[in-house]
Amino acid sequence: MTRLGEKQFLHEDQERFAVLSADRNPMHMDAVAARRLLTGRQVVHGIHVFLTALEYWGRTSDARVTAVGCTFANPVSVGDRVVFSQVEGDPGTVALEAAVDTLVCARISLRLAESGDAPAAAGASPEAEVTSMDSLSAPVDVPPETHVGRRYSLTVPVDAAAMAFPAASARLGAGAVAAAASLSYFVGMVCPGLHSIFSSFDLALPVVPVKSDHLILTVRRFDVRVRLFDVAFEGPVHGGVKAFQRPAPQAQPTPADLAAHVGGDEFASSVSLVVGGSRGLGELSAKLVAVGGGRVIVTYAAGREDAERIAGEVTASGRGACEARRFDVIADSPDSLGTLLQSLTSVYFFATPRIYRKKAGLFDPALYAEFCAFYIERFHDLCLALEAIPRERKVRVYFPSTVFVTDRPKGMTEYAMAKAAGEVLIEEMNKTFRNVEVVCTRLPRLETDQTSSVVKVKTTSNLDTLLPLVRDIERR
Repeated sequence: MTRLGEKQFLHEDQERFAVLSADRNPMHMDAVAARRLLTGRQVVHGIHVFLTALEYWGRTSDARVTAVGCTFANPVSVGDRVVFSQVEGDPGTVALEAAVDTLVCARISLRLAESGDAPAAAGASPEAEVTSMDSLSAPVDVPPETHVGRRYSLTVPVDAAAMAFPAASARLGAGAVAAAASLSYFVGMVCPGLHSIFSSFDLALPVVPVKSDHLILTVRRFDVRVRLFDVAFEGPVHGGVKAFQRPAPQAQPTPADLAAHVGGDEFASSVSLVVGGSRGLGELSAKLVAVGGGRVIVTYAAGREDAERIAGEVTASGRGACEARRFDVIADSPDSLGTLLQSLTSVYFFATPRIYRKKAGLFDPALYAEFCAFYIERFHDLCLALEAIPRERKVRVYFPSTVFVTDRPKGMTEYAMAKAAGEVLIEEMNKTFRNVEVVCTRLPRLETDQTSSVVKVKTTSNLDTLLPLVRDIERR
C-alpha cells in the first residue's frame, strides 16, 4: 500500500464542490437536515471523494486511463480525515482507496491504456424524448417509477472541472472529470434526487475523444426490492450509475392522529420535560402527553425548527400545551433549566448522539466515551438536579434502553455497552433517591431516523410501544 495523501473535508469544501457540480442536496449542505439521516451528519459528496483520490494519484503518475470503476462502501462525513492510498490491484489496473480510521469508504479501479485497447465509443442511443434537467434549485422528490424509461440531459462543467482538478483532468480528460461531477448532480438532485445514496459508477473513455459538453442519462430500471436505480449515460464518456433511494425522514403521527387513542384529560395533571424531543420517539412522547391534556416542554440541541413545529401542531390541535426550549445536554448544565425543574412531574430522556457509526475495529474507546457522556454522565447530572428539589411526590424519569443490549447488530458494541451501564446506574439510583424514580425499559427496534434502512427491516409500532409507557410514567 502506498499512501497518496490525506484530506479533511470541511464545510467550505462542500460549498466549493457544490458550485462545481450544482449538487446541493441537503444531506451535503444542511447540518440540521442531515441529522435526520442515518449518518446524523453532513455527507461529503461521493464524487468529491473520488476526484480527490484521482487528483492525488494523478500527481504521481502520467499513465493514461481508459476506464474507471468506483464503489462507495461507507459515507464520509464532514470533518472526517480521509486517507487516500494506492493498493494492490489486478494486472493492468491501478486500485485506489479512501479510508477513514482504516475503514474503507470508497474503492476505485483504473484501467490503464497499456493493458490493451481502449474502449470503443458508445453507440448512439435510441431516439427518444430527452428532458433537460440543468439548474435545479432543489432536489426532485417524486415516486421512483416516474423516472424509469426516461432520458435526461445535463450540461457538464468542462472548464470549471479542469481548473478544480487539474491532475485528474490530465489523466482522464476534463470532459470525464466534468461528467463525474455531473453524475453527482444527477443522483443528488434528479434521480433518485432528495432521498438518494450514490452506490457506484463505471465509465469508459472512447478511443477518439468526444467533444461534448452534454451528458445524456437513461434510467434503465428500478429494483423495488432494494430500492436501486440503474442508469446508463453517454457524452464525453459513457457508462452506468447505480444509486439507492433511501427512506425519507420518519414522520411521527400528528396530534390529530393521536386524538383517537388518548383521552383529552388523561394526562391533565402532567408537566413533562422531553429531553431530545424535537423528532423521533421524543416527539411522539411529547405529543401523546400534550394530546392527553398535559403541559410539555420539548428541548432541542440543534433542531429548533422541528421543536417549534411540534409546539405549533399541539397548539393548533387545541389539546394540551407545548413549548420548545433549547437545552444541549452536553454543553448545558441542568441548572440552566432554572425553576422549571421544580414544577415537573415527569421527564423523558431521549437525548442521544448518532447511534450508527462507521468503524473498522471491534471497539472504539472514544465512541464508548461519547455514548457514556449522554446516557450515564449527563443523565446522572439531570437526575441529581431533580433529586435536590424536595417534593411531595417523586418525579418520574423515563430512560429508554434497548434490546440491542442482548441482541446486538454488527457495529453496535459501544452503544449497547453504554445502555447496559445506564441500566446498572438506574438500579442504584432507585435504591437511594428519595425524590426521583427512574423507569427503564428495553425498547424494540422502532421506526426512527436512526434505525431506517434502504432494505426493509421488521420494526414494532411506535405508538403501540410508547402509549403504554407514557401511561405508566404519567399514572398518579
